[in-house]
Amino acid sequence: MGYIQILLTMNKQISPLLIPEISTNTTNLQKIDWVDYAKGIGIFLVVFGHTLIGLVNGGIITPSEVSEFVEKFIYSFHMPLFFFISGLFGERSLKKTLSVFFQNKLQVIVYPYLVWSVLQTGMQLIASPYTNQPPTSWMDILRIGYQPIMQFWFLYTLFFILCVYAVWRKVCKLSPVSFLIFSAVIYCLHVFDVSFGPWGVLYLFRRHAIYFALGVILGNSKFLPKLSHIKDTKLILATIMSLAIIAFTIHLQISNNGLIIPVVAIYGITASLAIAIFLSRYQWVHFVKNWGILSLEIFVAHSIASSVFRNLLAKLLQIHHPTIHLIIGTLIGIYIPIYLDQWCRKIGFPYLFTLRDRRASTSVIS
Repeated sequence: MGYIQILLTMNKQISPLLIPEISTNTTNLQKIDWVDYAKGIGIFLVVFGHTLIGLVNGGIITPSEVSEFVEKFIYSFHMPLFFFISGLFGERSLKKTLSVFFQNKLQVIVYPYLVWSVLQTGMQLIASPYTNQPPTSWMDILRIGYQPIMQFWFLYTLFFILCVYAVWRKVCKLSPVSFLIFSAVIYCLHVFDVSFGPWGVLYLFRRHAIYFALGVILGNSKFLPKLSHIKDTKLILATIMSLAIIAFTIHLQISNNGLIIPVVAIYGITASLAIAIFLSRYQWVHFVKNWGILSLEIFVAHSIASSVFRNLLAKLLQIHHPTIHLIIGTLIGIYIPIYLDQWCRKIGFPYLFTLRDRRASTSVIS
C-alpha cells in the first residue's frame, strides 16, 4: 500500500500541470491536430515493441534487463492509448443512426480484421519453416470469428466495445458517465479474477473498456479544446513526470499489479498527449502525424513487413547486428504499409485496408 500512496501523492503533484490557463470556445474534435500526432506516437510504439520482441524471440537480441524494461514500458500504455483515442470519437460516431454506425464499423474495423487475419496467418503458415513465429494452423483462420489472433485482438476488442457502447447510448439511453462507472466495475472484477466464462473476448473487454470510457468523457467535455492551449512548460513537465512514474513502477516491479495497471496506463496516455500537443503546436516531425493518419494500415501490415525483413537480413545477408535490425526493422514496419497503401490507391484498388476512404477522418478507426 505504501507504493500506492506514493503514486497518489505524485498524481496530486502532476494534475495541476494539466490545468490550462486560457479559456477558448468549443473546437470541433475533427480539427484537433494533435490527435494524429498521438496516434503516430502510439503506432510507433506498437511497431517498435513488436520488432523488439521478434528480435528477442529470434535470438538476434539477447534477453536482458534493458530489453525487458523497454518491453514493459511500452506495453504498460501503448494499447490503452489507442482505446482512449478511439473513445474521444465515441459520441461523434453515434450522431449517426445505428444502422449507419454499424455499417461504418464493419467497413473500417471488421473488414481489415478479417482480411489481414487471413493474410498474416496464411503467410505465417507458408513461411513457418523459416521463421521464429509461434505455431499456427489453418484452424486459426476458421476461428477468427470468435477468437482473434495475434495483434488483431485489438480490432476485435475495439469493435466489441463500440457495439456495447452504441447499445448503451442509443438503445438503453444511458449516459457516458454511467458507462465509465460500468467499465470501472468490470475492471475491478478483472482484478479480483471473477470468471466471465470461456469466451476470451469478454476478458479483453473488461480489461480495456475503461480506457475507451475515459476517452469518451474527455472527448465530450469542455476541457478537450483547452488542451491545445496548455503552456509548453506544463506539457514538458507533465511528460517528464509521467514517464518517470512509469519507470518508477517498473523498477519497483509493481507495474503488473491489477490496481496499478490503469494508473500507469493513464500516466502513459498523459505523456503521449502532452508530446502530441507540443509537436502539433510547432508542427515538428510532421512524419509522425502521417504515421497517425495511416495508423490502421501500419497496424495491420507491419508484422508481415518486419518479419520478412528480419529473416532476409539475418538468413540471406547474414547480418545480425541488433541495432541495425531494431532501427531498420521498425522503419520497414512503418513505411512498407504506407507505400503499400499508396500503391493500391495508385492502381485504383483502395480496398486492401478498408471498404471506404478514411483520409478525411481523424479518429483512430472511425
